[in-house]
Amino acid sequence: MDLRQLRYFVKVVECGNVTHASEALHIAQPAVSQQMRNLERDLGMQLLERSVHGVAPTAAGLTLYRHATGLLRQADGTRELLRQDAEFPQGKVSVGMPSSTSRVLAIPLARMVRERFPGIVLELIEAPSADLGGLIGGGRVELAVVADAAETRGVAAQRLISEALHLIAWPDFPLPEAPVQLADLARMPLILPSAPNSIRSRVDWALSEAGLASEVRFEASSTALLFAAVIARLGVTILPWSAAHVELDEHKLKLAAVDHRLFSRELSLCWHDSELLSNAVQKVKAIIVELFAVLGQRREWLASKNRA
Repeated sequence: MDLRQLRYFVKVVECGNVTHASEALHIAQPAVSQQMRNLERDLGMQLLERSVHGVAPTAAGLTLYRHATGLLRQADGTRELLRQDAEFPQGKVSVGMPSSTSRVLAIPLARMVRERFPGIVLELIEAPSADLGGLIGGGRVELAVVADAAETRGVAAQRLISEALHLIAWPDFPLPEAPVQLADLARMPLILPSAPNSIRSRVDWALSEAGLASEVRFEASSTALLFAAVIARLGVTILPWSAAHVELDEHKLKLAAVDHRLFSRELSLCWHDSELLSNAVQKVKAIIVELFAVLGQRREWLASKNRA
């Protein structure tokens, strides 16, 4: 028994005649008659009383008619809801991202979602990249922009960009014209993100690999605190352009490239691959990819391919 059979059956009962029903359905009369016989065979009971005057439902047929009309209304209603959802997606979509990325992505994302899909309620969650995978796995967020995403069972990833990690300093801090060498960086007063953090891991790894010791004067778990410490001249830090673009445009900070292969990281868009993404989530996902395609044209954000 399927919806097509039920639709034919309801029309036959309402018309009281197979021929009239077939005309209303725009289906050949033999095909409608065959579907009625198939329906009775599948259910193992007679549903229609046939005579030279037409057809009438049996007691079982009348019961089926009452239930079938309700099922067909629900099916038609569901189809209409799906059509509306495709055009006007509804619902809440939670997106996680590191605080450094949120400073360049969050507001443009919120603005585009509101303008294009006002039925979507966007929730933005800042968290360290080390925690974002767990938020996806636990169902706390549907999407997450993750730095240096590790392969995780149940989590799918789409690469967005490779972003450069720059030395961020106050405006009159003495910096060389050429990219900063790792040995020079080790002698500078450093203010770094607290571990666990993908930027901190890369800085520590690069210095350790080169056998260099460094002076970490200050640690902070938020981008805002790192900037406050740099502006207060407590030291310099390492962050992507995306985190500092506002202060750089206002000339409160300046940046310099660091000449080392580890001073870049991959940003990926991640989601739970075992769950069917709703239309609303798919729309937000597409906007994030679109935004990265546009914002990723900024030369300062992209990692150089020629680093040692």
